[in-house]
Amino acid sequence: MTTGEQCRSGRGIAHLVGKMVAAPCFDVIVVGSGAAGLSAALAAAVSGARVLVAEKAPVLGGTTAMSGGCIWVPNHHHQDAISVTDSKEAALDYIRTISPEGWHNQEEPLWAAFVANAPKMLKFVEEHSPTRFTPNREPDPYAEEKGGLCFGRNVSAAPIRPSILGPWRNKIRQPALKVDLNYEEVFDNPFIANPKKWLVIYAPRLLWRKITGLRTRGNALITGLLKGCLDAGVEVWAEAQVKSLTMDASRISGVIIECQRKELEVAVSGGVILASGGFEWNREMMARHFPGPVEWTASPRTNTGDGQRMAYEVGANLDRMDQALIMGTSPVYYDGRIQGLPSSDYFLPHSIIVNRSGKRFVNEKQMNIGLAFAERDSETGHPVHLPAWRIYDGQYATKYPHMMPKASMPNNRFQAETLEELAEMIGVKTAGLVETVARFNTFVRAGKDEDFGRGDSVWDTARGGDPKNKLNPTLGTIENPPFTAMPFKASFLGTKGGPRTDERARVLRPQGTPIEGLYAAGNVMANSFGSKGVGAGTTLGPCLTWGYIAGFDASRNIIGRKLVN
Repeated sequence: MTTGEQCRSGRGIAHLVGKMVAAPCFDVIVVGSGAAGLSAALAAAVSGARVLVAEKAPVLGGTTAMSGGCIWVPNHHHQDAISVTDSKEAALDYIRTISPEGWHNQEEPLWAAFVANAPKMLKFVEEHSPTRFTPNREPDPYAEEKGGLCFGRNVSAAPIRPSILGPWRNKIRQPALKVDLNYEEVFDNPFIANPKKWLVIYAPRLLWRKITGLRTRGNALITGLLKGCLDAGVEVWAEAQVKSLTMDASRISGVIIECQRKELEVAVSGGVILASGGFEWNREMMARHFPGPVEWTASPRTNTGDGQRMAYEVGANLDRMDQALIMGTSPVYYDGRIQGLPSSDYFLPHSIIVNRSGKRFVNEKQMNIGLAFAERDSETGHPVHLPAWRIYDGQYATKYPHMMPKASMPNNRFQAETLEELAEMIGVKTAGLVETVARFNTFVRAGKDEDFGRGDSVWDTARGGDPKNKLNPTLGTIENPPFTAMPFKASFLGTKGGPRTDERARVLRPQGTPIEGLYAAGNVMANSFGSKGVGAGTTLGPCLTWGYIAGFDASRNIIGRKLVN
């Protein structure tokens, strides 16, 4: 058995002598096995490259495997089936309009590359793997803006059988949400407002998926991508951590991999593609770029910034390190510990979110709610609005008992007969909370949120809420005891900073020149969208696309140019 086979199989290599062991040369080495990594590996392997995927965890899939699996792809080939008209120009107009001020000066080439390649990526994955994508009827969060669409740019992977992976079927990271609904089923169903109707519609298919073991959401995406990679001849090593990059005089020459407590020097001829995720579990890096308390984190604990560190060590320019996907979450036990699970209930009627002053500070329904939580004091760098609290009343408990915060979780639910008592209990300003609720109730009765426009946009009305609320499906008074408070944790689903790249996914030095043979894709790179999502799935869409771009470009660098695309 070769050293690579020993790493791949998880068997020990204690018989190997010395600290450093020589391993075979590969054309392309991919660091990480999430959507970006497997997309890159598939593109390179289909091009004819000999590809290694090195994953430091014992399971594959990274953050993607835990995710909802929604993918934002403009102008894709499935839009014809749902009568959607889209274009590159419209997508670029939309991105430019809603992106942070001034970002177009630097990010325009990357936006153009993404928009041009994302549809190609989607078709490529379907052609070279068992993955099949289904369109979701979900709007762009800023559909009213130039180039925005009311639906059509979101897709997700269809359910898939894990048995197609053979011995690899039990090597996929488990999802955080233990319900076998696909992404569009999670949000396009009456579970929140009418659980009995939901049971009639979905119970049969959930039972069937339980019997057959079908995987959904991000787990389905990883299963299909991995199958495609294995069929294309990609080698996959689990429990194989890439510790550092090696360089010759002019380019990246390989990596040092720690496998079974041995260090392997693996050479590469085409390039190394970093796809190792964010750094949200690296305390030092988080303290530097996101000062102040960090609440729950909703990604694998292996996301410790390995790729960012290695890129910096070989001279890369790290950028956008203060950007991250931040969302409101509910607590869930994962691997025996509490971490965040993205929530979908905080915009229901009879509920609001307040800060420590008892004041609302955001439209609770907006997609990019994390931007409000990311707002920081200019002097201290600490979050302005945290800690925050969800406030519910007795009407909420009556209408949506299945959505109430779990009392079994420690410090997760506080109840009182009056708002004054509740404010004192959770440590927010009493006058602030009482005044906020009174003001909110006047908006509810008028059917319009004058402060934050909750329920006014296409996004607000299309995604969630209670259709039985005729004036506004997201608004309901808060006036009937008991009153309930739940800590609203702002969780990091993934940081979005790292080495800057060009439109070919090549890692750049501070002076703008590429480090030959080094690429980055996914949350390890400096994200051209940043913290502000252009749609649900603006993490996975770019992850898959930049992996696709990097895989093809790295394969073209192989000595001798034995392959072309």
